[in-house]
Amino acid sequence: MKPMRMTLPVFAALLVYTGHARAGEAAGAVALSEDECRAVWNTAAGRSDLSVDGAKPYIDSFESVDTNRDNKISNPEFKAGCAAGLVHKFRKE
Repeated sequence: MKPMRMTLPVFAALLVYTGHARAGEAAGAVALSEDECRAVWNTAAGRSDLSVDGAKPYIDSFESVDTNRDNKISNPEFKAGCAAGLVHKFRKE
């Protein structure tokens, strides 16, 4: 029974470590300024919501920005993505 008790704490520690690693990835991302975000939005979407294809040059993970999961990114979702560092000016190579 002792080996089983050791497994749970190790598993829990691994989950915590993984969560911190993911938070660090997002924390290391560079947020666009409001002006930069507005310029990218105007180029990518203009007055409509942003489609999956329209987002590709500017967003690596569409699902991370499309928070309500409606398969389009609204302007408020896009602004939140900019602030979180999930939107960039140009496609990352």
